[in-house]
Amino acid sequence: MAVMALVISENGFGKLVSIDEFREQKRGGGGVTGFKVTEDTGNVAVVVRVETGKSERVLVYTAQGRAILTPVDDISVRSRSAGGVKLINLAEGDKVVSAAF
Repeated sequence: MAVMALVISENGFGKLVSIDEFREQKRGGGGVTGFKVTEDTGNVAVVVRVETGKSERVLVYTAQGRAILTPVDDISVRSRSAGGVKLINLAEGDKVVSAAF
């Protein structure tokens, strides 16, 4: 089992990132990149802490009321500066708004 951050963008892209890839920030720090935001991926909508290897599933919700259930272990592990992979296909004008376990 590994502790990971699950990052999902508003356009349905997501990835798992090891918590160890994020360094501690001091006062006045400029922040740390956690997701490569582009026009295709959209802004970050959800960031949650998960443990892999526990057969957990995540439920991703959209603004238009659509939802999908996907196993956390099936989501790609990527670096914190990379974009994600497509988790959900969205209808025109729809956006990811939340996720739950």
